[in-house]
Amino acid sequence: MTEKIHEKELDALKADIARLRDEITSLAASAKANAGAKTAAPGEEGQDHGEFSTFADLLHKLATSRVQGEKVVKGLADEVEQHPLVSVLAAFGFGYLVAKLWHQGDKQ
Repeated sequence: MTEKIHEKELDALKADIARLRDEITSLAASAKANAGAKTAAPGEEGQDHGEFSTFADLLHKLATSRVQGEKVVKGLADEVEQHPLVSVLAAFGFGYLVAKLWHQGDKQ
């Protein structure tokens, strides 16, 4: 009896996996088709001013953000090099605060 139930569950699982495989294939095809397509121009229906006009614009924005993030990290590293004692004390204080908060959560 349990074997029949397990077989039915296995068949249902196989059907779900096949359906998911088909959906993923169709999503991949749609994404590939839309990757290079331009969206509506700003001001047209369904277009927010914050959206990107092309996939290339999105990639450009991501690259720009990465470069800006690297500059911030470099600036922080320079600041730590200039004031190592303050940085160590700040890190210790932050760690102590997190440990205290974590320890209080265990008591409740």
